[in-house]
Amino acid sequence: MTLKQLEAFFWAATCASFAVAAERLHLSVSTLSKRISELEASLGEPLFDRGAYRATLTATGHAILPRVSELLNQSEALRLSIQHEAGLQGHIRFGVGELASQTWLPRFIRLAVERYPGLQLEPHVEIGSIMEQALENGELDFTVAAGVSSRRSIASRPLGQAEFVWVAAPGLLDAHEEHSTRLLQHAPLITMPSGAGTHRMVEEWISRTGVVPGRSLTCNTWSAVSALLIEAVGVGFLPQAWADPLLKRGLLEPLPKWQALKPLHYSLQMRRDDSRLVMRSIQSLLEELVDFGLPVSFLTSVSQKAH
Repeated sequence: MTLKQLEAFFWAATCASFAVAAERLHLSVSTLSKRISELEASLGEPLFDRGAYRATLTATGHAILPRVSELLNQSEALRLSIQHEAGLQGHIRFGVGELASQTWLPRFIRLAVERYPGLQLEPHVEIGSIMEQALENGELDFTVAAGVSSRRSIASRPLGQAEFVWVAAPGLLDAHEEHSTRLLQHAPLITMPSGAGTHRMVEEWISRTGVVPGRSLTCNTWSAVSALLIEAVGVGFLPQAWADPLLKRGLLEPLPKWQALKPLHYSLQMRRDDSRLVMRSIQSLLEELVDFGLPVSFLTSVSQKAH
């Protein structure tokens, strides 16, 4: 029995498939399967039922999974007792939304590399529902997403909030009255798709105000949404940090008479069965650095050059 065999078993047991587990360990599926077979031979018991469409844990596999996780953590703790926290190692895949990628993410990665040079960080930028599924499948180690997960396998911990502001192009406001009901009947609401966390925020605003958009146009990036708004295709909202430089340049105007959107709360989402020591350090660093109100660097630099 070796640590590599235990590691192969742990990832195969906690990922959606052997293929995902093999990818996480940078192995071929055949090598992963070989290590698990060797572990099963040393224990004298099958750990996976391979007769079904997808390999599933046997009773023995379920029984030993917590012990295997504990052994792997003990091995990591022993190594860190000598190398200390700077010796954290591993390949961490995680998901964030576009707003995070343009505010706190660059700083987070820079400091993580400085503190934990043995860690390899791989961010993926997506909308919340896609990240949530990837997290449950084991393709991601954590996500920072709007709201809390409804999935039993995922734990959510509060981690910051973002403010949003209603905006429209000056030309659109010149052509229509600013009243929300009238404007939303003439111009489409430009917003993120239903899988994004902002969808629930908009639903709450509609329920609270009784204002129902005549039609909607969805895009899955804030860059595209802001471009459509600047082009006067429709009316919509942007994160405050994203809107500020565009408002400053006169490309968009705020809609102060509209009822404000409530802040969007974010959470750190991790699988409940992930007790790795590295995740505790990652969580601590996130709690230190996550700030959705930071300037959007590329927009701010453009705004400064324009003035």
